[in-house]
Amino acid sequence: MHCNLLQLPAELLRMIIEELLRWDGGHQRYGKSVAIHQNLINWSCTCSYFRNLLAPDIFKSVKLVNNEISGSSLSTVAKSQHNVHIKELHFIGSALGDSRSEEAAFSDTEGIFPCSVGGLICELKRFPSLEKLSLEFDYAFERIRHGSWIMHVFTEGETPEQVLEAEASVAGRALMSKTFSALAQNKSPHFKHLEIRTLIWKDVSTYNHAAFHNFLGHLEQFTFSIHAKESHEGSKLDRSLMGKLNEYFFNHLANVTTLFIKDVEEDILLLDGRIYVPLTLKVDQMPLLTTLHLDYILASQELVNLLVRHKDTLEEVILRDCYACTGVISEHYYTGIDRGINWSHFFTSLFLACPVQLHRFELVCSSAECLSADEPRDKEGYENVCTILGQDASRKLFPYGARVDAWLLRCDWGECFAAFLKGQDQRSWDRLMGKVERNAKKAAKSASKGVKLQLQS
Repeated sequence: MHCNLLQLPAELLRMIIEELLRWDGGHQRYGKSVAIHQNLINWSCTCSYFRNLLAPDIFKSVKLVNNEISGSSLSTVAKSQHNVHIKELHFIGSALGDSRSEEAAFSDTEGIFPCSVGGLICELKRFPSLEKLSLEFDYAFERIRHGSWIMHVFTEGETPEQVLEAEASVAGRALMSKTFSALAQNKSPHFKHLEIRTLIWKDVSTYNHAAFHNFLGHLEQFTFSIHAKESHEGSKLDRSLMGKLNEYFFNHLANVTTLFIKDVEEDILLLDGRIYVPLTLKVDQMPLLTTLHLDYILASQELVNLLVRHKDTLEEVILRDCYACTGVISEHYYTGIDRGINWSHFFTSLFLACPVQLHRFELVCSSAECLSADEPRDKEGYENVCTILGQDASRKLFPYGARVDAWLLRCDWGECFAAFLKGQDQRSWDRLMGKVERNAKKAAKSASKGVKLQLQS
């Protein structure tokens, strides 16, 4: 028996669409399956009824690249009735990066950012339902080959004049400058979430503009991932660069409630060779901060101070693949010796601050990852830890790191095991989680009471 899809109730069709969107096949990119998305487009081409039915799913998340075709295509959507369906816009700017390239595109500072693309970014109100803007730059700046691999060169120490000169002569630098300049023209942006994906560090003249700082001041969510500069010694960030992040971004996030920072290289972000690079976030920034999510960050006193200062507003803290380090984390004749902190100090400091709103605290680094970090020398101790973890689900193996050479910090199973058997971290963790759980119950009770009052009214 054949069934005409057009005869099915709209509710049943929505269930079919949602089931397709939940399917985990295809190549996942930009939050959805490319294969499924194309199937929805093909389905929408069958008739006007399905075109209108599927439009919210097809246009929910759209991509814009820096060429005329993409800009013109999205401009057409912006003028149609489908512009109200766009909730996320993902801009990908790409440019040739080899300064020794003989291709004219390397110095095409005008064509790198077509007017059709700039017109969309500087007037994002054309997408009235937009909730999130993501920016990503695919630009290697300059490449130098070392044997079988390529190193990206990040030149330091540019003066403001040199920055402007580079933006006037190099397409990739012009692309970043024009993108952020266009973004800054949204004086009172209606969308509240900005994500800067894999920012490749170079000074951009727009970062110092008041208009850009004003734009940042309207945001409520800020997601930031940085591509640390590379060298033959490994991924690293220097102190001057981290300080600039305050000046350019974090000092101006007055209304941000959610902050997510990570390093795309999946390496500890705050290391520059033998020198420890302190977390740049200052305690007086982001006074409304409720949610903090950090990836690949070294647990430090600076981070403790930030959490304690925001004890009255923080509701959620998520630390993923973050390490504590009890040894010397930096030794340099300019900066002196910096020592790390243990997890017990971290948890106890936050507990004693009495965070009144904190109802979720996660330290995401599985015990299995710590256990498999290296081949243990003390096999008896290793087996003892595994046995305890297997018998008691409440016990946790907290991640500690140690230098494997002058530049890298990786999980140190010996320190993890020693701290585990000592138990001080666990006791401090249990106290903190007890406070978090009490806050969560109180929040759930208040929410339930609020729902009852609404129903009664």
